[in-house]
Amino acid sequence: MIRGAGAALLVRGLEVGSKFALYFLVARLFGGEQSGFFFLCLTWVHVLSTITRLGLDRALIRHVSAELAVGCGTTAAHNIRNGVIGCSILSLGVAILSWLGADILEAHVFFMPGLSPVLGMAALAILPQALNVVLCAALVGLGRTIIAQFLQNAWWPLFLLCLIAAGTRSATSLLAGFAAAGVSGSLFCLILIARERHRLHNTATRATADTITALPSLLTTARPLAVVEIVQVSIANLPVLILGMFAGPSIIAAFSVANRIVQLVWVVLISLGTIAAPRIGGAHRLQDHMRLKTINRTLQALGAAIGGSGAVLMMVLAPYLLHFVGSGYEIAASALIIMAIGQFLNALLTGQDVVLAMSGHGRILQRINLIQFAICLIVSSTLIPHMQMIGAAIAATVPLVVGCTASAMAAAWLLPKSAPYGPRLPDPLSHRLFGPQPVSHPQENGTDEEDHG
Repeated sequence: MIRGAGAALLVRGLEVGSKFALYFLVARLFGGEQSGFFFLCLTWVHVLSTITRLGLDRALIRHVSAELAVGCGTTAAHNIRNGVIGCSILSLGVAILSWLGADILEAHVFFMPGLSPVLGMAALAILPQALNVVLCAALVGLGRTIIAQFLQNAWWPLFLLCLIAAGTRSATSLLAGFAAAGVSGSLFCLILIARERHRLHNTATRATADTITALPSLLTTARPLAVVEIVQVSIANLPVLILGMFAGPSIIAAFSVANRIVQLVWVVLISLGTIAAPRIGGAHRLQDHMRLKTINRTLQALGAAIGGSGAVLMMVLAPYLLHFVGSGYEIAASALIIMAIGQFLNALLTGQDVVLAMSGHGRILQRINLIQFAICLIVSSTLIPHMQMIGAAIAATVPLVVGCTASAMAAAWLLPKSAPYGPRLPDPLSHRLFGPQPVSHPQENGTDEEDHG
């Protein structure tokens, strides 16, 4: 896993560098209005594409890795096909609605003249970006985690950097390139999945197959994880969207740059979780508690060392990082420091939401994320109208800290044989919040989530 994490971090380093260069060039070359339009519409696409995935990406990682661990490759292939079809249908419908409603959003939500054509172009990116993420999740389940992370996270900023180098200077054209990057990334994923088709056949013996308990359906696993995905992208992007209702394009651009800089720590933590996810899914399906505990311990140690140190650097260098991006962006230094504190605490408890998702405790994760969303909504609506950037930073940080802490507590309670360390609640309180502690190994027939949900 450490070797895989090293390779993944190289890919994520490429992603971090390309995204930082992209945000830097957009802020420098596009001007306040066009850069504000671009960051706002990029956030809009990320939110809608996350909603349309319905949690199928995380569910596919669990199902594909778990089915391959017991030799049920045909079932894994069936799940990939169903996930792609379901995501494509919903994404297409949402993209059409977003395109038709661009004028309404400009006039009645964001109050920014000239935003409508940019939003219309952004709608074209919803389907390819959502489909790209689902296909990359299938690759992760197949064990192709490095190339999957490259195609999902590093491909599109590199693609957009090439467009800027070619002379693109408008948000509309850059978002058209964002859509093209999603299409090309999806095609690469399909080619790679086709090359793995020899693994998508049953290899379990009859005797082994008779002892395998079926996983719940893909949609059953995906339903609570859909809420989780929506809440996570909302916590990351809702403060930006609400800030867009009360501040001008220049302030949105400054906060968006700070927000995206600090999310580079989150990117590293997500990368580590992605490397661990198929291993966690396979180990849990085989009930190998010692291996699961080792994976979890390694995941948390890597997250604390790499993500935690990155967050500390951002706290110390906040004004200099923003000044490097461009003159005037230093106004977001305090917001960057606040959000970096939240990411530091998140790094200390890396990947516990991944452990819950890959072990079938999606409903507990859903409950935690709904609490996070409520906190984010309350803090955003209360603080952003009066404190603007500082309020948005607090609104992004508080739910993050609550979520990572609660996930660690839930993992320690529900998977006591696999939890390395982390904050714990008294047993009666844990029982009330997270349900009864399993006496034996969790069942994989769909009743586990009901019992512990």
